[in-house]
Amino acid sequence: MDRSSLIFCILSLVVSLGIGWLAYPHAAVSPEKLAAWKQPADSEMIPDLDLGDYGTVSAGELMEYYMENPPAPPEAGAKPERELRFQGC
Repeated sequence: MDRSSLIFCILSLVVSLGIGWLAYPHAAVSPEKLAAWKQPADSEMIPDLDLGDYGTVSAGELMEYYMENPPAPPEAGAKPERELRFQGC
C-alpha cells in the first residue's frame, strides 16, 4: 500500500469517528426516556388503531380478537409460506 492510500484510509477513519462522536449526543436516548420505554403500557393507555377499511379498533379489542381467533396452523402437505423480502423499490 502506498503512502497516499494509507493517509486516505487513516483520515477516513478519523473523520468517520469524529462525525459519530459529534452526532452521538443528538441521537442518544436519555436514561429517563429509556426507563419509561421499558415499562409495559396498559392496553387502555394505547390510542385506538386505524385499520383503514376496517375502521378504528382499540388495542384491547385487537388482542381479544387475536386470542379468540389465533392464526390457523399450516395444513399437512401444504406449501410453506412464501418468504417476504423487503428489498426496497
